[in-house]
Amino acid sequence: MEEIHKEIADWLLAQPDWLQEAAERLLRQGDLGATDLSDLCAMIKTEEGRKTTNHRVFGELLNAPEITGEIRISSLGEIGGIENLAPKEPLLLGKGNLVVIYGHNGSGKSGYTRILKKVSGKPRAVPLKPNVFAAAPASQKCRIAYEISGEKKDIEWDAAGSDIGDLRAMDVFDSEEAFHYLRNERAASYTPPVVGMFEALAWTCDQVKAMLQNDENALASTLPAPPPVFSLTEPIQRYRALHPEIAEASLDSLLQWTEEDAKKLTDITERLKVADPAALAKQKRATKGQTDQLAEMLRTSSEAYGEKNLAAVRNLRTISASKRRIATEAAQVASSKLDGVGGETWRRMWEAAREYSKTAYPAAPFPVTEGARCVLCHQEIGQEAGSRLLDFESFVQGKLEAEARVAESQYAQALKSFPDIPSVAQIETICEAAGLGTDEWKNYLSSVWKTAAHSRSAIMAGETQGAAPPFLDVSETLQNLLAYSGQLEAQAVQYDKDAVGFDRAAAAKQKTSFEARQWVSQQAVAVRNEVARLRRIKEFEEWKSLANSRPVSTKAGAISEMVITHAYVRRFNDELRLLGAGRIKVELVKTKTEKGKVLHRLQLRAAQQRQPIELVLSEGERRIISLAAFLADVTEKPYASPFVFDDPISSLDHDFEWSVACRLAELAKARQVLVFTHRLSLYGAMDDAAKKQGEEWKKKNLIQLCIESYSGTAGHPVAQAAWNSKTTVANNILLERLSAAKKAGDAGGGDAYRALAQGICSDFRKLLERTVEDDLLNEVVKRHRRSVTTDNRIGALHLIRPEDCQMIDDFMTKYSCYEHSQSHEAPAFIPEEPELRADIETLRDWRKEFAERRKGG
Repeated sequence: MEEIHKEIADWLLAQPDWLQEAAERLLRQGDLGATDLSDLCAMIKTEEGRKTTNHRVFGELLNAPEITGEIRISSLGEIGGIENLAPKEPLLLGKGNLVVIYGHNGSGKSGYTRILKKVSGKPRAVPLKPNVFAAAPASQKCRIAYEISGEKKDIEWDAAGSDIGDLRAMDVFDSEEAFHYLRNERAASYTPPVVGMFEALAWTCDQVKAMLQNDENALASTLPAPPPVFSLTEPIQRYRALHPEIAEASLDSLLQWTEEDAKKLTDITERLKVADPAALAKQKRATKGQTDQLAEMLRTSSEAYGEKNLAAVRNLRTISASKRRIATEAAQVASSKLDGVGGETWRRMWEAAREYSKTAYPAAPFPVTEGARCVLCHQEIGQEAGSRLLDFESFVQGKLEAEARVAESQYAQALKSFPDIPSVAQIETICEAAGLGTDEWKNYLSSVWKTAAHSRSAIMAGETQGAAPPFLDVSETLQNLLAYSGQLEAQAVQYDKDAVGFDRAAAAKQKTSFEARQWVSQQAVAVRNEVARLRRIKEFEEWKSLANSRPVSTKAGAISEMVITHAYVRRFNDELRLLGAGRIKVELVKTKTEKGKVLHRLQLRAAQQRQPIELVLSEGERRIISLAAFLADVTEKPYASPFVFDDPISSLDHDFEWSVACRLAELAKARQVLVFTHRLSLYGAMDDAAKKQGEEWKKKNLIQLCIESYSGTAGHPVAQAAWNSKTTVANNILLERLSAAKKAGDAGGGDAYRALAQGICSDFRKLLERTVEDDLLNEVVKRHRRSVTTDNRIGALHLIRPEDCQMIDDFMTKYSCYEHSQSHEAPAFIPEEPELRADIETLRDWRKEFAERRKGG
């Protein structure tokens, strides 16, 4: 075994750490609880738990199995509601190891066997039925007394409850077990710890795998089902084909939904709505024109009221004022008599005079001084006034004045160039015409031009009340309007094309695809959660693969081949030989390993054609090989537990019967053996088989009981009676029964006496037969016994006298009528009490005298 232990340890050290931990706990504890399984399930989820390690030594592999104490069944009684069993007294099984319980068919033997099979938790134990001929019982129960390691226990067992754990080691052989061993694959009942560890390890793998599966099942998908209308679209196909290896870029592309996508969806939706594409193209271009006009107004206003232009106007204003101041200062004509010459009012008056002079003196240049009147006061112009007018003209036509006028003209022109500010109503009209009729656009443009209005008011007032605020930055707005204008043009172009030819089916399909993309993008959180779930599931699948019990079962098969199968086959062949069935061509073979358990089955040996055993072998042969298989399976268990056999010799001939009796007696040397039978031949054979183990052993261990049915119920233990007691005891029993019959007759008359005396006569006839076997022939030859026993017995036969034989022959003739049927023409009469008593006492006295004669020999 040391080599096997090393092979197992080497194999374990090549496994993941979680499996090594499982094996170590199994070897240390014997089994695993819920906490252990939870720990192992947690380990397999960790990287460390999945690694192969070599730090364990598995020293527990070398530990020998503990052998528990002996288990014995003491009695069964207080049976209620189970079949038709209703014994008045418990079935006491005594202290011996070999208990033979005899009973006729229907006496309750199988009922007792079924109780023992059920109470020990055997897999093929049938449900215990109530008596179908009686009312349904309130409960089904039985009181079972047993001993385990010398400790006595007495339990009222509920047949509807669980089995009794202490009695699970008990083994039961009946017709169902015989059929099972004959037909089915099965694992050996006893598994050595090293192999049992593999079975438990395979079970552990299955449990951990199931726990992982439960955890995986809890990862429920929250991915919404797509609308059926999108089913055939490419986005939905990708949506349904999500997998854990999907690249992040691919996932992003699936979930992406841009403004451009939304615009395309809107465009194609609008195209599908349009009945007259040409008219809509014209409308789009009209809207584009209004958009371009709005953009131009914004651009013009932005330039006019922008900081740069405002600075330029301010500069012109400064230059104009400066030029005028210089010109005004230079306008002080020496001949002038009044102040203000050169000022703004004076210059306007002078220019007005110039214009009027063209009417008064159209042919003369202004001012006209010769022979003319003043165009303002109409007085004749004298020399002094003329000189003064010429001085004034000379000033007006001078350089400084000219520069001042130019500067003022430029400033005035700049002010005129400022565009008008649209009203709120005009802004709303422009927005509606440009397709931008939202409150957002209206409020925005109103705020822009409100700022421009403040700027215009301030700049026109010469910023005397404060500086003009610059126009708001509308560069982004202009870009948006330009893009919008481009879209309108593109739409108009598309509608122009649609007016020529439009594939509405293709467009509708494209629209559905866009809508599907939009729907998928709206499930972005659910999609990413689903991908995370799928990746988690992939991890669980990898973990479950590590919890696959197949590698464990494969190794278990190899180890079991060495540890179990060879020994199991050897034991089966030994049992065939011990049962006298070695000639039958059957063999026990390994079939497969399943979940760490090695399965075996019976098959014909060297058969040329494959046929089921039951179609080839006789009923007796089938019975004996199934018994051999049962014994090979259960006899090597390392604990002393009871064997229960229900009619083990069914269909067997006398040779097999004797071999079975000897084997059962041999088994009883080590543990309690309970044999239920309806065959008196086995009853006698067990007596001889026990005797082969030695008279002292037989006296100590063989217990022969009888049960019977009575008044519709079964399982009643029968007290010691004439037919199964020693002949001396039987004689006394008959005399006691005769006394009771006389009392009954005295009280109730002859019929009461004869009713009892009839049975006494019958049993007296049986006692005579046993007297021949046990007393006269000294048990050399006995019915229902295979052997003829001569050792220390045959020498007493010479003491038999003719008168002995005559007496017994006379009694046999006289009382045979009470055992066998007689002619109605010559009926037999029951002897009176004195006559019957005399005959019974005569036989008693002869037996005593004959025993004394044999002693004197």
